[in-house]
Amino acid sequence: MRQRGAVLVLSAAFVASAGPASAIPAFARRYKVECHFCHDGFPKLNVTGQRFKERGFRMEREDAFDASAWLRSVPLTIRAEGTRSLQEKGDDFTYGFFKGISAGNLGRRLAYWVDDAVFVSKDDTTHVKPDNGWLRAEIVTGGKLYAKAGRFELDLPFSQARTPHLLSYEIYSFNTGLERDNIGEHQEGLEVGGDLPQDVHWSAAVVKGRNTEQAERFTSEAGKFDGNLFLRLAKRISQNRIGAFAYIGRNTLATAPNVTFRDDLLRVGADASVWAQRLNLYGVYMYGKNDNSTGTGKSLSFNGGFLQADYHIGDAAAVTLRVNAMSQPTGSTGAKQTFTSLYPGLQIFIFHQGKLSFEYGFLNKDRPSFGAVQAEVAF
Repeated sequence: MRQRGAVLVLSAAFVASAGPASAIPAFARRYKVECHFCHDGFPKLNVTGQRFKERGFRMEREDAFDASAWLRSVPLTIRAEGTRSLQEKGDDFTYGFFKGISAGNLGRRLAYWVDDAVFVSKDDTTHVKPDNGWLRAEIVTGGKLYAKAGRFELDLPFSQARTPHLLSYEIYSFNTGLERDNIGEHQEGLEVGGDLPQDVHWSAAVVKGRNTEQAERFTSEAGKFDGNLFLRLAKRISQNRIGAFAYIGRNTLATAPNVTFRDDLLRVGADASVWAQRLNLYGVYMYGKNDNSTGTGKSLSFNGGFLQADYHIGDAAAVTLRVNAMSQPTGSTGAKQTFTSLYPGLQIFIFHQGKLSFEYGFLNKDRPSFGAVQAEVAF
Protein backbone atom coordinates (compact mmCIF):
# COMPACT_ATOMS: atom_id res chain seq x y z
CA MET A 1 0.00 0.00 0.00
CA ARG A 2 2.83 2.38 0.84
CA GLN A 3 4.44 1.86 -2.58
CA ARG A 4 1.08 2.28 -4.31
CA GLY A 5 0.45 5.49 -2.39
CA ALA A 6 3.84 6.84 -3.42
CA VAL A 7 3.04 6.10 -7.06
CA LEU A 8 -0.26 7.97 -6.78
CA VAL A 9 1.37 10.98 -5.16
CA LEU A 10 4.16 11.14 -7.74
CA SER A 11 1.71 10.72 -10.62
CA ALA A 12 -0.51 13.47 -9.26
CA ALA A 13 2.50 15.74 -8.94
CA PHE A 14 3.46 15.09 -12.58
CA VAL A 15 -0.04 15.93 -13.79
CA ALA A 16 -0.62 18.91 -11.49
CA SER A 17 2.69 20.48 -12.46
CA ALA A 18 1.25 21.26 -15.88
CA GLY A 19 -1.64 23.21 -14.38
CA PRO A 20 -0.42 26.82 -14.47
CA ALA A 21 -0.29 27.34 -18.21
CA SER A 22 0.19 30.90 -19.36
CA ALA A 23 -2.14 31.79 -22.23
CA ILE A 24 -3.76 35.16 -21.45
CA PRO A 25 -6.96 35.82 -23.48
CA ALA A 26 -7.02 39.29 -21.91
CA PHE A 27 -4.01 40.19 -24.09
CA ALA A 28 -5.93 39.16 -27.21
CA ARG A 29 -8.88 41.28 -26.10
CA ARG A 30 -6.70 44.29 -25.34
CA TYR A 31 -4.82 44.24 -28.64
CA LYS A 32 -7.83 43.03 -30.67
CA VAL A 33 -6.07 39.97 -32.12
CA GLU A 34 -6.86 36.25 -32.20
CA CYS A 35 -5.08 33.93 -29.75
CA HIS A 36 -3.11 32.29 -32.59
CA PHE A 37 -1.43 35.66 -33.15
CA CYS A 38 0.89 34.71 -30.24
CA HIS A 39 0.27 30.98 -29.81
CA ASP A 40 0.77 27.75 -31.74
CA GLY A 41 -2.03 26.05 -29.83
CA PHE A 42 -2.12 27.73 -26.43
CA PRO A 43 -0.17 28.05 -24.26
CA LYS A 44 2.82 27.32 -26.54
CA LEU A 45 4.20 30.61 -27.83
CA ASN A 46 5.11 31.26 -31.44
CA VAL A 47 7.85 33.74 -32.39
CA THR A 48 5.51 36.74 -32.06
CA GLY A 49 4.43 35.55 -28.62
CA GLN A 50 8.01 34.96 -27.52
CA ARG A 51 9.01 38.49 -28.50
CA PHE A 52 5.90 39.96 -26.86
CA LYS A 53 6.83 38.20 -23.60
CA GLU A 54 10.50 39.17 -23.83
CA ARG A 55 9.57 42.85 -24.31
CA GLY A 56 7.58 42.78 -21.06
CA PHE A 57 4.14 42.20 -22.64
CA ARG A 58 4.54 44.94 -25.22
CA MET A 59 3.98 45.03 -28.95
CA GLU A 60 6.85 46.22 -31.12
CA ARG A 61 4.92 49.43 -31.83
CA GLU A 62 2.58 50.17 -28.96
CA ASP A 63 0.46 53.20 -28.17
CA ALA A 64 1.42 55.33 -25.19
CA PHE A 65 0.16 54.00 -21.86
CA ASP A 66 -3.26 55.33 -20.84
CA ALA A 67 -3.95 54.64 -17.16
CA SER A 68 -7.68 55.31 -17.44
CA ALA A 69 -8.00 52.96 -20.41
CA TRP A 70 -6.01 50.30 -18.54
CA LEU A 71 -8.33 50.55 -15.51
CA ARG A 72 -11.35 50.06 -17.76
CA SER A 73 -9.88 46.85 -19.19
CA VAL A 74 -7.52 45.37 -16.58
CA PRO A 75 -5.84 42.29 -18.16
CA LEU A 76 -7.43 39.63 -15.97
CA THR A 77 -7.87 35.99 -16.97
CA ILE A 78 -9.46 33.03 -15.22
CA ARG A 79 -8.25 29.54 -16.13
CA ALA A 80 -10.35 26.50 -15.24
CA GLU A 81 -9.24 22.89 -15.65
CA GLY A 82 -10.88 19.56 -14.91
CA THR A 83 -8.52 16.57 -14.96
CA ARG A 84 -9.01 12.83 -14.67
CA SER A 85 -5.77 11.12 -13.62
CA LEU A 86 -5.40 7.56 -14.94
CA GLN A 87 -3.40 5.04 -12.90
CA GLU A 88 -2.28 1.60 -14.08
CA LYS A 89 -1.79 0.27 -10.53
CA GLY A 90 -4.04 2.49 -8.50
CA ASP A 91 -7.37 4.22 -8.36
CA ASP A 92 -8.13 6.89 -10.94
CA PHE A 93 -9.04 10.25 -9.45
CA THR A 94 -10.47 13.57 -10.59
CA TYR A 95 -9.54 17.10 -9.59
CA GLY A 96 -10.10 20.69 -10.64
CA PHE A 97 -7.73 23.62 -10.85
CA PHE A 98 -8.81 27.25 -10.98
CA LYS A 99 -6.35 30.11 -11.41
CA GLY A 100 -6.75 33.86 -11.65
CA ILE A 101 -4.05 35.74 -13.54
CA SER A 102 -3.41 39.43 -14.03
CA ALA A 103 -0.43 40.47 -16.12
CA GLY A 104 0.62 43.21 -18.49
CA ASN A 105 2.66 46.36 -18.88
CA LEU A 106 2.23 49.61 -16.99
CA GLY A 107 3.79 51.88 -19.56
CA ARG A 108 7.21 51.89 -21.21
CA ARG A 109 9.14 50.85 -18.11
CA LEU A 110 7.10 48.53 -15.88
CA ALA A 111 5.41 45.16 -16.33
CA TYR A 112 4.01 42.69 -13.83
CA TRP A 113 2.47 39.26 -13.32
CA VAL A 114 0.47 38.01 -10.32
CA ASP A 115 -1.64 34.86 -9.99
CA ASP A 116 -3.52 32.87 -7.39
CA ALA A 117 -5.11 29.42 -7.56
CA VAL A 118 -7.36 26.86 -5.90
CA PHE A 119 -6.97 23.07 -6.19
CA VAL A 120 -10.23 21.11 -5.81
CA SER A 121 -10.45 17.36 -5.26
CA LYS A 122 -13.23 15.05 -4.12
CA ASP A 123 -12.40 15.51 -0.43
CA ASP A 124 -10.69 18.86 -0.22
CA THR A 125 -10.33 22.40 -1.54
CA THR A 126 -6.81 23.79 -1.19
CA HIS A 127 -5.45 27.26 -1.78
CA VAL A 128 -2.30 26.90 -3.86
CA LYS A 129 0.69 29.15 -3.28
CA PRO A 130 0.94 31.67 -6.15
CA ASP A 131 3.34 30.57 -8.87
CA ASN A 132 4.15 34.11 -9.96
CA GLY A 133 4.28 37.46 -8.26
CA TRP A 134 6.86 39.67 -9.90
CA LEU A 135 7.56 43.18 -11.13
CA ARG A 136 9.77 43.90 -14.12
CA ALA A 137 11.52 47.17 -14.96
CA GLU A 138 12.84 48.09 -18.40
CA ILE A 139 16.32 49.56 -17.86
CA VAL A 140 16.77 49.99 -21.61
CA THR A 141 13.40 50.00 -23.38
CA GLY A 142 12.44 47.64 -26.19
CA GLY A 143 13.45 44.59 -24.16
CA LYS A 144 17.15 45.36 -24.58
CA LEU A 145 17.82 45.26 -20.82
CA TYR A 146 15.41 44.50 -17.99
CA ALA A 147 15.39 43.51 -14.32
CA LYS A 148 12.70 41.30 -12.75
CA ALA A 149 12.25 40.57 -9.04
CA GLY A 150 9.87 38.40 -7.02
CA ARG A 151 8.62 34.86 -7.54
CA PHE A 152 8.95 33.66 -11.13
CA GLU A 153 9.80 30.79 -13.42
CA LEU A 154 13.37 30.47 -14.66
CA ASP A 155 13.95 31.40 -18.30
CA LEU A 156 14.02 27.75 -19.40
CA PRO A 157 13.61 26.82 -23.08
CA PHE A 158 10.55 24.62 -22.45
CA SER A 159 8.81 24.61 -19.12
CA GLN A 160 5.75 23.34 -17.31
CA ALA A 161 4.23 26.82 -17.10
CA ARG A 162 4.31 27.21 -20.89
CA THR A 163 3.84 23.60 -22.00
CA PRO A 164 0.73 22.42 -23.85
CA HIS A 165 1.30 18.93 -22.39
CA LEU A 166 -0.21 17.37 -19.28
CA LEU A 167 2.74 15.33 -17.98
CA SER A 168 5.95 16.91 -16.81
CA TYR A 169 9.39 17.25 -18.40
CA GLU A 170 11.10 14.85 -15.97
CA ILE A 171 14.69 15.89 -16.66
CA TYR A 172 14.30 19.16 -14.71
CA SER A 173 13.48 17.31 -11.47
CA PHE A 174 16.05 14.51 -11.81
CA ASN A 175 18.62 14.42 -9.01
CA THR A 176 21.03 12.26 -7.02
CA GLY A 177 21.00 11.25 -3.35
CA LEU A 178 18.99 13.51 -1.02
CA GLU A 179 19.07 16.56 -3.31
CA ARG A 180 15.62 17.81 -4.31
CA ASP A 181 16.39 20.95 -6.31
CA ASN A 182 14.08 21.26 -9.33
CA ILE A 183 14.93 23.98 -11.82
CA GLY A 184 11.49 23.58 -13.43
CA GLU A 185 9.74 24.90 -10.31
CA HIS A 186 9.10 28.59 -9.68
CA GLN A 187 11.90 30.43 -7.89
CA GLU A 188 12.36 33.51 -5.72
CA GLY A 189 15.00 36.06 -6.55
CA LEU A 190 16.20 38.54 -9.19
CA GLU A 191 16.60 38.16 -12.94
CA VAL A 192 18.23 40.43 -15.49
CA GLY A 193 18.31 39.93 -19.25
CA GLY A 194 17.60 41.36 -22.64
CA ASP A 195 17.79 41.11 -26.40
CA LEU A 196 21.04 41.36 -28.36
CA PRO A 197 21.55 41.92 -32.10
CA GLN A 198 20.98 39.00 -34.48
CA ASP A 199 17.89 37.86 -32.52
CA VAL A 200 19.85 36.62 -29.51
CA HIS A 201 18.24 36.62 -26.04
CA TRP A 202 20.08 36.28 -22.70
CA SER A 203 19.17 36.16 -19.03
CA ALA A 204 20.83 35.65 -15.65
CA ALA A 205 19.02 35.01 -12.38
CA VAL A 206 20.08 34.76 -8.73
CA VAL A 207 17.54 32.69 -6.80
CA LYS A 208 17.01 31.02 -3.44
CA GLY A 209 18.11 27.38 -3.38
CA ARG A 210 15.85 24.41 -2.59
CA ASN A 211 17.03 23.26 0.83
CA THR A 212 15.21 20.20 2.18
CA GLU A 213 12.50 20.70 4.82
CA GLN A 214 14.38 18.35 7.11
CA ALA A 215 17.54 20.46 6.86
CA GLU A 216 15.57 23.64 7.60
CA ARG A 217 14.24 22.04 10.79
CA PHE A 218 17.71 21.03 11.92
CA THR A 219 19.71 24.19 11.20
CA SER A 220 19.05 27.88 10.68
CA GLU A 221 21.72 27.88 7.96
CA ALA A 222 19.25 26.12 5.66
CA GLY A 223 16.87 29.07 5.77
CA LYS A 224 19.37 31.55 4.41
CA PHE A 225 19.37 32.84 0.84
CA ASP A 226 21.77 30.57 -1.07
CA GLY A 227 22.11 32.74 -4.14
CA ASN A 228 22.03 29.99 -6.78
CA LEU A 229 22.80 31.21 -10.30
CA PHE A 230 20.90 30.47 -13.53
CA LEU A 231 22.22 31.53 -16.95
CA ARG A 232 20.48 31.33 -20.32
CA LEU A 233 21.45 32.18 -23.92
CA ALA A 234 19.27 31.53 -26.98
CA LYS A 235 19.18 32.47 -30.65
CA ARG A 236 16.23 32.44 -33.03
CA ILE A 237 16.69 31.57 -36.68
CA SER A 238 13.38 32.41 -38.36
CA GLN A 239 10.83 30.42 -36.32
CA ASN A 240 13.48 27.96 -35.09
CA ARG A 241 15.54 28.35 -31.93
CA ILE A 242 18.69 26.95 -30.32
CA GLY A 243 20.02 27.67 -26.85
CA ALA A 244 21.98 26.65 -23.77
CA PHE A 245 21.57 27.12 -20.03
CA ALA A 246 23.39 26.46 -16.75
CA TYR A 247 22.37 26.34 -13.08
CA ILE A 248 25.07 26.60 -10.40
CA GLY A 249 24.14 26.33 -6.75
CA ARG A 250 24.67 25.10 -3.22
CA ASN A 251 22.00 23.70 -0.93
CA THR A 252 21.78 22.33 2.61
CA LEU A 253 20.80 18.68 3.16
CA ALA A 254 20.39 16.57 6.32
CA THR A 255 19.99 12.96 7.46
CA ALA A 256 19.39 13.59 11.19
CA PRO A 257 19.69 16.33 13.87
CA ASN A 258 23.21 17.73 13.88
CA VAL A 259 23.97 15.82 10.68
CA THR A 260 23.67 18.51 8.01
CA PHE A 261 25.90 19.04 5.03
CA ARG A 262 26.26 21.31 2.00
CA ASP A 263 25.89 20.04 -1.52
CA ASP A 264 27.27 21.88 -4.55
CA LEU A 265 25.26 21.28 -7.70
CA LEU A 266 25.66 21.94 -11.41
CA ARG A 267 23.17 21.64 -14.24
CA VAL A 268 24.22 22.31 -17.86
CA GLY A 269 21.85 21.93 -20.78
CA ALA A 270 21.32 22.52 -24.50
CA ASP A 271 18.06 22.83 -26.39
CA ALA A 272 16.60 23.22 -29.86
CA SER A 273 13.22 23.79 -31.49
CA VAL A 274 12.71 23.21 -35.22
CA TRP A 275 9.61 23.64 -37.37
CA ALA A 276 8.97 21.69 -40.58
CA GLN A 277 5.65 22.98 -41.87
CA ARG A 278 3.12 21.74 -39.27
CA LEU A 279 5.60 19.56 -37.36
CA ASN A 280 7.41 21.04 -34.35
CA LEU A 281 10.38 19.03 -33.05
CA TYR A 282 11.99 20.23 -29.82
CA GLY A 283 13.94 18.91 -26.89
CA VAL A 284 16.46 19.34 -24.10
CA TYR A 285 19.62 17.50 -23.09
CA MET A 286 20.95 18.16 -19.59
CA TYR A 287 23.93 17.00 -17.51
CA GLY A 288 23.71 17.25 -13.73
CA LYS A 289 26.29 16.80 -10.99
CA ASN A 290 26.07 16.85 -7.19
CA ASP A 291 29.27 16.96 -5.10
CA ASN A 292 27.80 15.72 -1.81
CA SER A 293 24.17 14.70 -2.16
CA THR A 294 24.51 11.67 0.15
CA GLY A 295 26.62 13.25 2.89
CA THR A 296 29.61 11.02 2.14
CA GLY A 297 31.55 13.50 0.02
CA LYS A 298 31.03 11.36 -3.07
CA SER A 299 30.30 13.13 -6.35
CA LEU A 300 27.35 11.73 -8.34
CA SER A 301 26.08 12.73 -11.78
CA PHE A 302 23.21 12.05 -14.18
CA ASN A 303 22.29 12.99 -17.73
CA GLY A 304 19.39 12.77 -20.12
CA GLY A 305 16.53 14.73 -21.58
CA PHE A 306 13.54 14.53 -23.88
CA LEU A 307 12.55 14.85 -27.52
CA GLN A 308 9.03 16.10 -28.27
CA ALA A 309 7.12 16.02 -31.55
CA ASP A 310 3.91 18.04 -32.00
CA TYR A 311 2.11 17.66 -35.32
CA HIS A 312 -0.61 20.28 -35.79
CA ILE A 313 -3.58 19.05 -37.83
CA GLY A 314 -4.85 22.37 -39.08
CA ASP A 315 -5.72 24.80 -36.30
CA ALA A 316 -8.09 22.44 -34.50
CA ALA A 317 -5.93 19.56 -33.25
CA ALA A 318 -2.41 18.35 -32.55
CA VAL A 319 -1.00 14.84 -32.19
CA THR A 320 1.96 14.68 -29.81
CA LEU A 321 4.68 12.24 -28.82
CA ARG A 322 7.51 12.62 -26.29
CA VAL A 323 10.44 10.31 -25.53
CA ASN A 324 12.29 10.70 -22.22
CA ALA A 325 15.62 9.06 -21.36
CA MET A 326 17.55 9.69 -18.13
CA SER A 327 20.60 7.90 -16.71
CA GLN A 328 20.81 8.14 -12.91
CA PRO A 329 22.99 6.52 -10.20
CA THR A 330 21.12 4.10 -7.94
CA GLY A 331 21.99 2.16 -4.81
CA SER A 332 25.12 2.36 -2.66
CA THR A 333 27.47 1.54 -5.56
CA GLY A 334 26.40 4.51 -7.63
CA ALA A 335 25.90 2.29 -10.69
CA LYS A 336 23.73 4.00 -13.27
CA GLN A 337 20.41 2.85 -14.64
CA THR A 338 18.62 4.29 -17.64
CA PHE A 339 14.98 5.24 -17.17
CA THR A 340 12.93 5.72 -20.33
CA SER A 341 9.32 6.68 -20.96
CA LEU A 342 7.05 7.29 -23.93
CA TYR A 343 4.19 9.84 -23.86
CA PRO A 344 1.72 9.85 -26.78
CA GLY A 345 -0.98 12.52 -26.62
CA LEU A 346 -3.76 14.38 -28.39
CA GLN A 347 -4.98 17.99 -28.13
CA ILE A 348 -8.25 19.25 -29.58
CA PHE A 349 -8.90 23.00 -29.65
CA ILE A 350 -12.68 23.22 -29.49
CA PHE A 351 -12.54 27.04 -29.61
CA HIS A 352 -9.85 29.70 -29.18
CA GLN A 353 -9.67 29.43 -25.37
CA GLY A 354 -11.01 25.89 -24.94
CA LYS A 355 -9.00 22.69 -25.20
CA LEU A 356 -9.40 18.96 -24.60
CA SER A 357 -6.17 17.04 -23.94
CA PHE A 358 -5.10 13.44 -23.43
CA GLU A 359 -1.64 12.11 -22.60
CA TYR A 360 -0.41 8.75 -21.33
CA GLY A 361 3.01 7.62 -20.16
CA PHE A 362 4.54 4.16 -20.68
CA LEU A 363 7.52 3.69 -18.33
CA ASN A 364 10.28 1.05 -18.12
CA LYS A 365 11.91 -0.57 -15.03
CA ASP A 366 8.57 -1.99 -13.87
CA ARG A 367 7.29 1.51 -13.11
CA PRO A 368 3.50 1.72 -13.47
CA SER A 369 2.10 3.68 -16.38
CA PHE A 370 -0.15 6.68 -15.83
CA GLY A 371 -1.89 9.38 -17.81
CA ALA A 372 -4.49 12.13 -17.78
CA VAL A 373 -7.50 13.52 -19.62
CA GLN A 374 -8.16 17.24 -19.21
CA ALA A 375 -10.71 19.84 -20.24
CA GLU A 376 -9.40 23.42 -20.04
CA VAL A 377 -10.93 26.81 -20.67
CA ALA A 378 -9.61 30.35 -20.25
CA PHE A 379 -11.75 33.49 -20.24
